[in-house]
Amino acid sequence: MPQEVDPTAVQEFLNSELVDLGVEQDAISADARFDELDIDSLDVADLMTSIKRDYGVEIPRRDLVGLTLGQLVDRIVTERPAAG
Repeated sequence: MPQEVDPTAVQEFLNSELVDLGVEQDAISADARFDELDIDSLDVADLMTSIKRDYGVEIPRRDLVGLTLGQLVDRIVTERPAAG
């Protein structure tokens, strides 16, 4: 894993994952609230698993309420463990 994570790369990762889950591209923006996207709880679980696998960050679903995609990106970037 790289030592630093580019926020733009994290945003692109989330965009790609969300589109794969059926979210309309127009609905995806840094200001979009995660809990207002049209995805079910199984899709949320899949997305959180992908974030943990790719970035090593575990985010409980309860923490997603009211969180914007931009805030989620920031959280992934700041909470990502440093590479060994």
